[in-house]
Amino acid sequence: MRFLTFFLLLCFHFLSSQNYSYNTISEELLKNANAVVRLDQMSVVVKARDLMVVSSKRIITVLNEKGDRYVHAYAFYDKSDKISILTAKIYNNQGEEINKFKKKDFFDQSAVSGGTLYSDSRMLFMRYTPTEYPYTVEFTKEYTTPNTAFVPSWSIIDGYRISVEKSSFTFINQSGIAFRRKESNLELYSVEINTTASRANYEGSNLRALKREPLSPSFNEFSPTVKIALDKFHLEGVDGTAKTWKEFGKWIYDELLTGLDVLNPQTIEQVQNLVKGVDDPMEKIKRVYNFVQDNTRYISVQLGIGGWMPISASEVDRVKYGDCKGLTNYTMALLKSVGIDSYYTVVYAGSQKRDFDPDFPIMQGNHAFLNIPLEKENDIWLECTSQITPVNHLGTFTDNRNVLKVTPSGGEIVKTKAYLDEENYQLTKAEYFTDIGGAINGRISILSKGIQYNQKYRQPSKSKVEQEEYYKEYWGYVNNLSLSRIDFKNNKENIVFEEELEITAENYLSRTEEKFLFAPNISNRNLAIPERCRNRKRDLVIFRGYLDEDEFTIHLPENFKPETLIKPINLETKFGDYQVVLKEKAPGVLQYKRKLLIKSGRYAKEDYESYRNFRKKIARYDNSRIVLTKI
Repeated sequence: MRFLTFFLLLCFHFLSSQNYSYNTISEELLKNANAVVRLDQMSVVVKARDLMVVSSKRIITVLNEKGDRYVHAYAFYDKSDKISILTAKIYNNQGEEINKFKKKDFFDQSAVSGGTLYSDSRMLFMRYTPTEYPYTVEFTKEYTTPNTAFVPSWSIIDGYRISVEKSSFTFINQSGIAFRRKESNLELYSVEINTTASRANYEGSNLRALKREPLSPSFNEFSPTVKIALDKFHLEGVDGTAKTWKEFGKWIYDELLTGLDVLNPQTIEQVQNLVKGVDDPMEKIKRVYNFVQDNTRYISVQLGIGGWMPISASEVDRVKYGDCKGLTNYTMALLKSVGIDSYYTVVYAGSQKRDFDPDFPIMQGNHAFLNIPLEKENDIWLECTSQITPVNHLGTFTDNRNVLKVTPSGGEIVKTKAYLDEENYQLTKAEYFTDIGGAINGRISILSKGIQYNQKYRQPSKSKVEQEEYYKEYWGYVNNLSLSRIDFKNNKENIVFEEELEITAENYLSRTEEKFLFAPNISNRNLAIPERCRNRKRDLVIFRGYLDEDEFTIHLPENFKPETLIKPINLETKFGDYQVVLKEKAPGVLQYKRKLLIKSGRYAKEDYESYRNFRKKIARYDNSRIVLTKI
């Protein structure tokens, strides 16, 4: 009997191990994949307004080091959460267990960045360095939390180059509270859906890995997801209601902001003196904003109701620092003291645009900044965490996206400033002198606005070495480049950045017997060509357009002239325009003029190859050379 029992246990272990063997994964799921999710199972049970239990099991086979980031063997928690189960097992290529982690083996650290001063949020994560690929991780966790404001969402696919054998999500509502759900793109992936008044279950299987396509829509736009929210929720001891954005914004205002705008009388007097005699609201805003920039600094502070409540304006005023929430609330309080109404605004910040869904109120966002409506102008926006950002400059961090504006009467979804293509402007003027040895030296002036300003205005804070490295990379096609002068002028009033440079480059002109090969576009070649994309499946998206204009005066080597000039080039497409004119301004002096407009927009997937051809022509013409011959 003992032998039989041992044999059955051995067989069970063998069969169980086979489930995790790399060899059992189908070829179609291995294709284009860096990792294969064997099982991703999550259950969310809401027992009461202030009690939610979340349990999950995730088994993933990592095929190479690029797949390591998708293991997700971690658990976030704070003082209100209780983690009851946290384990992980590691299996080798054959599905044999080679390592095991219990809760005490997980590394415990702060869940926020090194810039954080103090925080309630922490994270337990598995520290494991693989010695070989593929390997498999089985990760199990369960936690209980009173914070039902954040019902976990379900994403069947984690990202590009991740395939899925099976994924399931179950939401069970035992609280009796009404809940909302939003399903996106499930029909594209044959997801099974079973729902009742108190339960929702989703299952998907055998999803092949998606390849990233250049210039495609954001992943969130086409990936299968489910979002769930309770109409009545709980967050760190405070109840809330969020059936509409208006209700949700009202809750934020009443519970997270009210009473935190009190300033001491000395500060109020100081700020009021700053704007004394000033009637123009815009000028008042600028003076108050400059006061904040000159007297505070950004440090992340993740305390308060779930990290969502700002520290008070009086506390920021006392310690002279704060996070995005605290500094935004502080600036709002200062503006109020001089008669300017402004509104705390929550946003998904980042270079990849991400919108608040106007049809689905839910607690979300990762940043706060300030909105100021003015009667005679469009909305003004203030980035209160920056000591150098001008008034009403958003840049790629917060531009052109839906955000939640919080007012005393409730929340409102509004759109932030969008920069027109022509507003993202760069003008480059230069004068160059070449010599008989093939060297070139010149003086260059570059003026930038809009998003192109955003890419430049932090340069003065960098070291000289970093500045030189930036320009050597920017002009990477120029060999032996030396910079003898780098000067900047940041006009924050007009949001214009100017660069003044002097450069030299040995052997820029290539000599052959009595002739030179010479590329007249010295200072702004756009050589980037989107990669080939066969059988494209998604639209072409150009998120931000721009306009470049260039004008160079070029003095040729003594006693040399061009054999022929580049013929005028004029390309007009739906994606943008490109013009180049090269002419003799005087004997031995050339004038090169160039204009490139790239138009933002969404285009059909069939247009991708045409756009790629457009960029190939730009790169070829920008790299054009002419022959200089001796007179």
